[in-house]
Amino acid sequence: MAPSILDLLRRGDLLDGDIDAAVDAYLADPSVRSCVLHALYRIDFTEIAAAMHASASHFPYAGERDSRQALMCALLLHRPRLVHPPVAAACG
Repeated sequence: MAPSILDLLRRGDLLDGDIDAAVDAYLADPSVRSCVLHALYRIDFTEIAAAMHASASHFPYAGERDSRQALMCALLLHRPRLVHPPVAAACG
């Protein structure tokens, strides 16, 4: 099974700044469908958003300020795909 984003952070393969940049990119433009981190890991915001909305349905009173935290939690549990060959790190 592929490691989660949290696993990659724990191993030092990703940095907090990588995650913050991905979250900022998605919140600035929710039409962003994927993001490549460290030229090796492609995260899929379609999967992440689906997980985030599924868990948010259990907490209907969560406000807008909680959206970043919900996105961050869903992102940390996401299992990115390894990119072969490595590509330039970018979101979009």
